[in-house]
Amino acid sequence: MGLAGYLTYLHIGLMRGELLGGSACSSGVFNCHAVTSGSWGAVLGMPLALWGMLGYITVFALSILAWQSPEWAEHAMALIAGLALCFVLIDLALLVVMVSVIRLYCLFCLLTYAVNVALLGIAWRAAPPPRSAIMGRIGRALAALLPSARRPLPACVWGMLCLGFVGVIGVHAATTFVSRGSIGSTRRSIQEFLARQPRVTVAGEGDPALGPANAPVQIIEFSDFLCPACQRAAKINAVILANHRQDVRFTFKHYPLDMSCNDRVSRMVHPGACRVAAASECAHQQGKFWALHDLVFEKGHDYQVSQLEADAQRLGLDLPRFRACLESGEGLEAVKRDIAQGAQVGVTSTPTYVINGVPVAGGFNPSGLEDFIAAVQGQGTSP
Repeated sequence: MGLAGYLTYLHIGLMRGELLGGSACSSGVFNCHAVTSGSWGAVLGMPLALWGMLGYITVFALSILAWQSPEWAEHAMALIAGLALCFVLIDLALLVVMVSVIRLYCLFCLLTYAVNVALLGIAWRAAPPPRSAIMGRIGRALAALLPSARRPLPACVWGMLCLGFVGVIGVHAATTFVSRGSIGSTRRSIQEFLARQPRVTVAGEGDPALGPANAPVQIIEFSDFLCPACQRAAKINAVILANHRQDVRFTFKHYPLDMSCNDRVSRMVHPGACRVAAASECAHQQGKFWALHDLVFEKGHDYQVSQLEADAQRLGLDLPRFRACLESGEGLEAVKRDIAQGAQVGVTSTPTYVINGVPVAGGFNPSGLEDFIAAVQGQGTSP
């Protein structure tokens, strides 16, 4: 229940755009946010963590019942074993999704899988023999749990389950409304926004990109490596893309708020951003753009431009070629092309997204971007 509660806490934070949990939830192949935020992380619109909470409340209620007498213990253990078996089978399916679809792992989810395996083993050992007949006892156990005047005890179990169900549904409804408003109104607002917005065209050939080129959803982000909001957006992007590897193409473009290369900005906001952007283009020539992208954004807006060459060496770049690209201005020319494109489509701040031709200024939280992607696909907006 504690693990399920913590995963619910992470989910609520994610709905607010907060990536909670520290390195245990977003380090290397472990990314709880990516695993729990996508379509695989919910059933009937409710997070799996809350369904897990309901399951553990049920086990807790049955465990209390099992203390009452050997007869009730037999019924309760049969039901707990059946529930635990269901939990384990669901866990196996979700593990396959993590391995083959999302390709990232949730440490706390894996811990709940271990708990469920242990629960199945304990219930199996605690059930009276013959244990091979446990599954066959489930029907009789359910019948015994039907409350009646002669058997008032099961009513307490059903009361706990009802209270737990109402509480969990209430938590889900309240957090969803506070974070997103009513789902219907959110989607209507997005659809009205899409109807009003003019469509723009942004060329992305040769730019750093993730996802299939012919994906139905094309997302282009104009970003600045030294922008705190862009740092947060980069982590949100990774969460979203992990759940849309086949239907979203994500392209990165530069719009550094640095007057040394961007004459569209009226003041120096992020000194050194042009240099970092140019370095990333030089890394792109060697197939290392995303490695440098992740490294810079991981360090945040306090990234020191003086570290670029050391980081390039750390990432395995050919340093003479990297230096030549920077000194010749080749990397900076690519940055300036992005700036010119950004100015054409009205970019004034970072991050700015262009989703299937629709410009959207400002960052998203994962649920907001999911809603926007769904609305774009629902309207059939062409890439």
